[in-house]
Amino acid sequence: MAFLLARRKEDLMTLAADLDLTFEASFTKLKLKELIVKSPDYVEDDVKKMLDGIVEERTKGEEKAEKEKIRKEEKEERMQEEEREYELEKLRIQAQRIANIPNSAENVQTPNKPIHETFHKFNMQEDISLNLTLFERHAELTFLPKKDWVQKLIGLIPIEIAHLIAREPADKCNDYDHVKDLLLQRFKLSPEKFRQLFLFHQKDDEKTWQDFQHELQTYFDGWTSGLKVNTYDQLRELIIADQMKEKAPYDLREHFLDEWSTINSPIELAKKFEDYEDVRRTIKPKQFKYCKGPGHYAVDCTKRRKDSKNDKSSGSPLQICSRISKERIKTRKITIGNKTFEALIDTGSSVTLIREDVSKGIIEQSKLSRDIVVLSGLGKYEVNTKGSFQREIELDGEKYSVTWHVVPTPYLEFQAVIGSAILEQAFVGFDRKGVYFRKHEDKVWFMHTQVYEARIEDEIEVKHVTNPRIRKELSELINNYIPKKTETTNVSMRIILKDDVPVYQPARRLSFPENQAVNKQIDEWLDQGIVRQSSSEYASPIVLVKKKDGTARLCVDYRKLNRKLVKDRFPLPLIEDVLDKLQDAKVYSTLDLKNGFFHVEVNEDCKHFTSFVVPDGQFEFNKVPFGLSTSPSVFLRYVYSIFRELMRKGIVIIYMDDLIIPAKDEDEGIEKLKKVFEVASKYGLEIKFKKCQFLRRRVEFLGHVVENGTVRPSVAKTIAVKMFPVPTTVKQVQSVLGLTGYFRKFIPAYSKIAKPLSDLIKSDNPFVFEQPQMEAFEKLKKLLTESPVLSIFQQGKTTELHTDASQQGYGAVLLQEAEDGKLHPVQYMSKKTTPAEEKYSSYELEVLAVVNALRKFRTYLMGNHFKIITDCSAFQRTMDKKDLVTRIARWALLLEEFDYEIVHRSGQRMQHVDALSRYPVAIITSDTLTARLKRAQQEDEYTQSLRSMIGSNNDSDFFDKNEILYKYVDGRELIVLPRDMQTEIIKLAHEKGHFSAAKTEGVVKQEFFIPNLSKQVQNVIVNCVPCILTNKKSGKKDGFLSPIPKEDVPLSTYHVDFIGPLPSTNKKYQHILTIVDAFIKFTWLYPVRSTSAEDALDKLKVQQKTFGNPKRIITDRGSAFTSKAFGDYCTNENIQHFQITTGVPRGNGQVERIQRTLIPVLTKLSIADSTKWFKFVDPLQRILNSTFNRSTKWSPFEMLIGVTMRNKEDLHLRDLLMEEMMEELQEQRDELRQDAKKNIQKIQA
Repeated sequence: MAFLLARRKEDLMTLAADLDLTFEASFTKLKLKELIVKSPDYVEDDVKKMLDGIVEERTKGEEKAEKEKIRKEEKEERMQEEEREYELEKLRIQAQRIANIPNSAENVQTPNKPIHETFHKFNMQEDISLNLTLFERHAELTFLPKKDWVQKLIGLIPIEIAHLIAREPADKCNDYDHVKDLLLQRFKLSPEKFRQLFLFHQKDDEKTWQDFQHELQTYFDGWTSGLKVNTYDQLRELIIADQMKEKAPYDLREHFLDEWSTINSPIELAKKFEDYEDVRRTIKPKQFKYCKGPGHYAVDCTKRRKDSKNDKSSGSPLQICSRISKERIKTRKITIGNKTFEALIDTGSSVTLIREDVSKGIIEQSKLSRDIVVLSGLGKYEVNTKGSFQREIELDGEKYSVTWHVVPTPYLEFQAVIGSAILEQAFVGFDRKGVYFRKHEDKVWFMHTQVYEARIEDEIEVKHVTNPRIRKELSELINNYIPKKTETTNVSMRIILKDDVPVYQPARRLSFPENQAVNKQIDEWLDQGIVRQSSSEYASPIVLVKKKDGTARLCVDYRKLNRKLVKDRFPLPLIEDVLDKLQDAKVYSTLDLKNGFFHVEVNEDCKHFTSFVVPDGQFEFNKVPFGLSTSPSVFLRYVYSIFRELMRKGIVIIYMDDLIIPAKDEDEGIEKLKKVFEVASKYGLEIKFKKCQFLRRRVEFLGHVVENGTVRPSVAKTIAVKMFPVPTTVKQVQSVLGLTGYFRKFIPAYSKIAKPLSDLIKSDNPFVFEQPQMEAFEKLKKLLTESPVLSIFQQGKTTELHTDASQQGYGAVLLQEAEDGKLHPVQYMSKKTTPAEEKYSSYELEVLAVVNALRKFRTYLMGNHFKIITDCSAFQRTMDKKDLVTRIARWALLLEEFDYEIVHRSGQRMQHVDALSRYPVAIITSDTLTARLKRAQQEDEYTQSLRSMIGSNNDSDFFDKNEILYKYVDGRELIVLPRDMQTEIIKLAHEKGHFSAAKTEGVVKQEFFIPNLSKQVQNVIVNCVPCILTNKKSGKKDGFLSPIPKEDVPLSTYHVDFIGPLPSTNKKYQHILTIVDAFIKFTWLYPVRSTSAEDALDKLKVQQKTFGNPKRIITDRGSAFTSKAFGDYCTNENIQHFQITTGVPRGNGQVERIQRTLIPVLTKLSIADSTKWFKFVDPLQRILNSTFNRSTKWSPFEMLIGVTMRNKEDLHLRDLLMEEMMEELQEQRDELRQDAKKNIQKIQA
């Protein structure tokens, strides 16, 4: 009995209550112990178990409360910091507003800082109306025109909500009032939630009292307006009823749980409470017929438990969990809606269970399915469930649809039990940390049977179907869908090659774990008849592609075989013809099929072509494999053959693997769906239900919106252009002109429309973006998104996909030749890179842009030959490599589905796509480090010791401000960095531009205090990999045994290289041969037609006529300079020829530097007509040679001739050149704006 005194008093009180004992709150632990021991129902073993359960439940509750407290504190800290930034920005704007005199709308300029940087993103779990109100206040405060509110709002809400807005009609999706009503209708909180927020809301320290008052008023108004409280009497009754609810005991709340928030009349509430009390008083405790004891259930009867040990098993088809040691129990927290509870993971249980008291917070008991299940445990007592319901749960980032069987509260010790049904959807594993789940990503198809479940409650939205009968039929139809694969077709894959030369590649080496994974997969395929042993003369290697969960997928690398394949040209209908068939319907359903290649047989004569090799053998496919370029076409042929009869009858319309079922009304729609599902099930087709739409009045299909018999282009086709941000710098204006100028031939009077923007890029004009510029910007965007610029896709026409990528994002434009013989845009794409993608190399970003564009435009491109135009010259070479890294290998295999060719085009000719990549529409603000900084300072011994000095040492320079430790240094307040964050901050400062140690130290000192900073900065820089790779190396130069000798006289050493390719001119010029004198930097520019040795030698001979021969020429290893003709010329003319090492352009840095300056200037000068660039080469050469050089302190012309060049100065040309030089200097020396401005002023002075 000593175990009782070892527990808390509150635990003993709970135990006494469970034993129906009478006690007072003033009882001591000793008195409670005596009361419990003297209880007639006291059995020590049972009481121990009861007490252990009470303690465990209390402990879990305390842990949950503590975690919730920490989460809330972290959230509050984050919100405080965001609000602090918002208030600072508000003060800045108010100060700017006061300074604008006179204070008229004409004299007040919109702040340059985007609203995304001064206003936090919406939290859709909180009050949407409050978020919208704050947004409106902020928009008005920053003088944002209301017509732009929707555009800015989209950047602050989650992407799935933005898609909801995008699906609205074109005339509505830009109307802020309509969008606001839509969001309020969909996401506005319930009156009960508003009540809770009003009662428990706390003021944030960083917010003003006015904000707090506004928040409380919003919550109160939401509560009262939601309950339609309009008069004083109604308000009085609401408050009295609320107080009665607050004072009500737990059993009353439990009894009236379902209607608790709807009873707001105090009179009605009092009557219900009185009726309940009257009924409860008339009920006497029941005596259990077995032991004659009152107040307990049969399953809890200790007497029956003892006497039933010898009972014979009664048997039951279902088993539920048994009691096991607490230490060995594996549980997981489960969340359904806003209800979180603990669930036992018991794969020995046939069903998934939930306790009745827990389920009441999730679903109304009257809505339970009457699917009653009889359960039996170890004691063989039979328990009937109360019914079942379906809800989706999330485990380890993946969602699962689960059927929950409700068990009476006394019969289930745990709040819930996850049974073996979860194994059909996920792999369940156990480790030292607990239980983890991995979703079955790839279903392996058997020939005749397949277990498959589709659940509708959370995956498919059916609330729009108002007819209860049809909604029920629809739910049953989807829930009962099983791909049975009872029938087959005569479609099989035939492989035809262009020649008879076998493709054979040896097996690639694998690690031991990889080899095990491969063998396991092949064993499964052998058992299922998907592959067989092979002795073919053909053999392709395999590649292991990592999936999201970390496991590997076995794929065959058929790239070499695909080059020999004769393409399977599956005839697709014209998109216009498909859309025309939808115009008589009012209700639409769309289905999205998974690629079930393993449904289709490979022709017996062709199986040997599919052979692949692994370290342990050679195999070939019986079923169509993934990776062959003709596999998608074969699958499409299979799908079309399945639905041929239904297509003839107009029941279903198919374009590739997208199906649409048009109907005149919902009754016809459900009947057609039944026929489609019946056929799909017979042939084993798997449906991606999450991407389907059922019985909708408005759907998106093939890039168009279909609604009420009308078809119009989808907003998604042009959203990348429509949401292009308003430019705030000259560079951004240049991007806009690059995007719109590419399609200028389709825009009448383009130059006139674009003139307000073109004027902004002139160096003698200040950057002022006002009404004329805004009108030009909006008009150009509008013209880009409508006819005649935007075209409708047509099968068989010449098609090009233009892509570009940057660290900020990637963009693409799908273009197709129209009736006028010119390429018109069909659809635009723009996407921001994720934090992980930002770390990709430039090449990987370019490939990522191509891959995502192919996924985006797959409907258009599949089955068509097209060109991929990219400025990544290494793209095709990398795709041909034997061994690829995993990420690139996965992308390379995806590209094999398409019939494409790669065309490289320089970045200067890709400005239309470059603009979409550098200014993606999905603008995401970065998180601050404040919350982390506070926690790190609190946990750091160094900062804690400094804090302790603040009160005791009056001379201390350290002080606390907003719970952050600062130090006064030279009149500035610097944040004291804890040790754990010092290296991280130094790295961030250094990697802004990979500055020198002194510059990095200066950047850090502007914000932070770190002791021994110089030493730590040095440690970071010497370990910086990019700096190690790119900094000038000590010792001998790459590729040479000694430095290249250069004399201190002009015309002795030339640096020579080609620049280009540039847009072809009417004289066929595409390149510039550049010659730079190594000593005086004098530059000669010669437009040429090619990079051949002949063109190079022709210009050197022209040079020779005036200046003679140099002693030495330095070039790269281009084909012109490694040719025999160039070598013979240098030998005959007694010229030393030095070639720099491949991949080390700094060896020829003189030309590289000229190129970086020359290309942007030529682009700006020839923006009106890019083919006229050659006209500006001679003036540019004159300006370059007459301009002061920082290295020599003289102009090249003065050093060569000895006098100043006499000419009529072209100020515009010189300004453009200086602008590019200043930008290059800024990038190399300092990215911080203030320092760059000072440097430019010094140079221009």
